[in-house]
Amino acid sequence: MSQGLNPSQRAAVEHGDGPLLILAGAGSGKTRVITQRIARLVQGGVAPDRILAVSFTNKAAEEMSERMHPLIGKSRTGKLWMSTFHSFGLRFLKEEQKALKLTSRFSVFDQGDTLGVIKEILRELRQAGAARKLDPAAILARISSYKNASLAPDAVPESDFEYDDIAREVYPEYEARMRAMGAVDFDDLVLLPVRALTRSEALRKAWRGRFDHVLVDEFQDTSTVQLGLIRALGNERGNVCVVGDDDQSIYGWRGADVSNILDFDKHFAGATVVKLEESYRSREAVVAVANAAIGRAQGRRLGKVLRAVRMGGDKVRVCVCEDAAAEAKLVAKEIREALKDGARPEVAVLYRSNLQARIVEEELRVEGLQYKLVGGTQFFDRKEVKDVAAYLRLVVNPLDEISLRRILNYPARGLGTKTVERIEAHAEAHAVPFAKALEQISFIEGVPDASKRAGQELMSMLSRYRERFDGGGPLAPAAREMVEQLGIRADLAEAAEGGESGAVRFGNVEHLMSWIDRYEKKEARTKRSLQNFLERVTLRGDQQQEEQPASITMSTLHGAKGLEFDIVFLIGCVEGQLPHSRTTDPKLTEVYAPDVEEERRLFYVGVTRARDRLYLTRPKRRMLRGVVTELHPSRFLEGLPEEHIELYERLETKELATNELAELGREFLQKRALAKGAPPVRR
Repeated sequence: MSQGLNPSQRAAVEHGDGPLLILAGAGSGKTRVITQRIARLVQGGVAPDRILAVSFTNKAAEEMSERMHPLIGKSRTGKLWMSTFHSFGLRFLKEEQKALKLTSRFSVFDQGDTLGVIKEILRELRQAGAARKLDPAAILARISSYKNASLAPDAVPESDFEYDDIAREVYPEYEARMRAMGAVDFDDLVLLPVRALTRSEALRKAWRGRFDHVLVDEFQDTSTVQLGLIRALGNERGNVCVVGDDDQSIYGWRGADVSNILDFDKHFAGATVVKLEESYRSREAVVAVANAAIGRAQGRRLGKVLRAVRMGGDKVRVCVCEDAAAEAKLVAKEIREALKDGARPEVAVLYRSNLQARIVEEELRVEGLQYKLVGGTQFFDRKEVKDVAAYLRLVVNPLDEISLRRILNYPARGLGTKTVERIEAHAEAHAVPFAKALEQISFIEGVPDASKRAGQELMSMLSRYRERFDGGGPLAPAAREMVEQLGIRADLAEAAEGGESGAVRFGNVEHLMSWIDRYEKKEARTKRSLQNFLERVTLRGDQQQEEQPASITMSTLHGAKGLEFDIVFLIGCVEGQLPHSRTTDPKLTEVYAPDVEEERRLFYVGVTRARDRLYLTRPKRRMLRGVVTELHPSRFLEGLPEEHIELYERLETKELATNELAELGREFLQKRALAKGAPPVRR
């Protein structure tokens, strides 16, 4: 079982009982270690269904599952509790819905749905004169941060900032409306289990008794509430094994708390720490640059130094360009050359902000190069898909007001703004939910007869399909019939959105139908339901991105976490961009302002995505509103090892004068050797 492992990996795999922290550097084989450890536990007699392995994305969970198949067999792998935090939480809520007083038809709201709830609350506050027009996303982000910190509405501290004050006021109303609609958000999927396990000793004892071992991947990304879940599930022997890297903690903006991994031994007394420091991914020069950059960190670290297994290769190429346009041209031409003669290396262009991508995209198009965007258009963000999904969700949960409001007059059926206002007034006057008020539309004064008939027909149609979907028959034919009855194909044919034809947009609806088909075939031997299907697609947001086959990937640094490429271009290495200006000048509306040390870790993550070749590029100046501004090199470029870097420019770019090169050397690398006027590296 431990063949082919280095000594550190073997120590992690063969560790017995008790808490274990596997401090895994970038490219150090952490996935292999965690899967081998699970396999060793199973082969040592631990029942697979008594092992809980938690990761952050469905992709990571599925990769782990695939690696387990040859180690312990497919049947035993299927018995493991291998999931994301959110999918585990959903399973918990379903099993304990009575204890948590949840309706059996509860819905899981995605960010778009929860934003709709916040917008409605803010609209009512404005009408009451209690608030000016505010950014709903900023309010929702604060509420999310409260939940990730495990704060109940009555425990949120007071603040002098307007957005904090409004979020504190909105939070309890938001919670009340979500419960009234029988809905939970993504944060609830972890928070509600933690609250239940904390409040009930019997429940905690029962769930702890289910697992002999708990394993957590990417532990540096856990929030306070996620740590609370792991602590609640950890058994008396403390058989909690976590894998992570404090140097790659970059998600503070979404609630991650780096102190969770830094203080692991405080949370789990007597913990063993094993460091994985051999890097099997990156060449020697890339590893040296990564070590140098993170080694200058000012914050607390657990301390490790990567050692490259793959020696030799290119030096890291440092490129200083006249401006962002020249930087984009250099990137595109270097990629074109890397792909010539049929070569197919995996290439990535990484950046701090999505705004940096546009000019590079233009140059890639000029060069005729196809690329894919990580974090681009999500399938479930398309209007036509969300519309059909809203109908399906209403069939499952008739209290889902957000979905009901979305489709109330789509396709158009005479339930316009005035009618909606009268339904709202009726709901408020009689203290009933919006959906209940719609059921009573025939009794609402001022609503035209045609609108009353339309409202009744809509509710009747939803009721009929609710009975049909609950009847246990095939889901896909019923869904297709409903779409046909609604006339969505004809409606899309009449109007184009974003330049797309109705046929293209209806193709997205058909794609959703095919997902239902695949779900039914895959789950042929299990209890299938429309609710279960909708929960799955909601929780699989990290896999809903459209397929874009290409060997060139464009991504933010955050989006590239967990990925690796043969060649990496890390662009925009200037102050104000990386580190971002928000580290020194946070906006009032921001719930989280990253600190410089997290930005340094972000730079480190970008560097360690490269296997063979790394470019660090920066523009010297930029034009903003007609004014030329000189840009300063990122502080993260200071102190890089001169023996592993080269100042690089393409042959067709302007030749640098000796004195200009010396100036760049002093400014950019601040290394004595580079100030002697050595000529730039050429092709």
